[in-house]
Amino acid sequence: MNRSALKSLQTVLLITASYSLAASAQAPLGFSDHSLNSGGYERSYLLYLPENIGADPAPLVFSFHGSGGVPQNQVRTSGFDKLADEFGFVAVFPAGAFTNSVTARSWNANVEPGVDDVQFVRDMIEDVAAMVSIDRSRIYASGMSGGGRISSRLACELSIVLAAAAPVAGLQYPDDCTVIRPIPIIAFHGLADRVNQYEVSENSRPYWRMGVETALDKWRQANGCSLAITDDRLSQEVRFYRWSECDAVAEIHFYQIRSGGHTWPGAAIPENVDISGPDRVDQGIDASRLIWEFFSRHSLP
Repeated sequence: MNRSALKSLQTVLLITASYSLAASAQAPLGFSDHSLNSGGYERSYLLYLPENIGADPAPLVFSFHGSGGVPQNQVRTSGFDKLADEFGFVAVFPAGAFTNSVTARSWNANVEPGVDDVQFVRDMIEDVAAMVSIDRSRIYASGMSGGGRISSRLACELSIVLAAAAPVAGLQYPDDCTVIRPIPIIAFHGLADRVNQYEVSENSRPYWRMGVETALDKWRQANGCSLAITDDRLSQEVRFYRWSECDAVAEIHFYQIRSGGHTWPGAAIPENVDISGPDRVDQGIDASRLIWEFFSRHSLP
């Protein structure tokens, strides 16, 4: 090999090695912090890639924290990182940046002036897709409280992007919602929730615009579900409702927790927390695992 050819080969190998290092640096396994500009705002999210992530496109699960929280809160609450390890999906824990009348670090679920969280999700999808191969037919949104409200908004506005949604303690049906396609919904709510009350009342917070059963019925109509319902009592505490006669297999699952507070069923309970109080965390069901089982059955057509 002459000197010129050798130099050309060395250049090619150097470029290839540099590209490989850059690609691996873009998508490290485990947790990594990321930021991007979305609609003129600097936004951030926590990405989790499990070690068993393969070459095939992977499902993508968004998990939104409650109002006033941070992504690490939602990691601990949902445990989706552990489920990602088990089932090989990509998990994203976004950071809220909206300030409403109640708190900061929230989500703009009612579309008020400020950050555009629907666009933020679109931008995160593209940002993650540039780092790891994702299955665009299997993108999902879940969240707790305010994260549940933004999941409800996303289910409406991104029904052709998301395969399913899972609001926990935050199911709503946006006032201006017109879904493009029926979208499967799984939701959880406690009858003893003092923050996002099961039935809306005069002292409900201004963002909480309807009771849970009203929201469920609106989603039932949007998904073209009949009134036929399966009603199972799973335990003394938990009743499971299912609407399955829906358009485009857009079933709706709902878990009602009798003594459940403003909590995520099955979440790990920190030490020194009174599990019998008004913020009782029901341990009879594992919301995260039920959500993933539900998600895994649904993909975009």
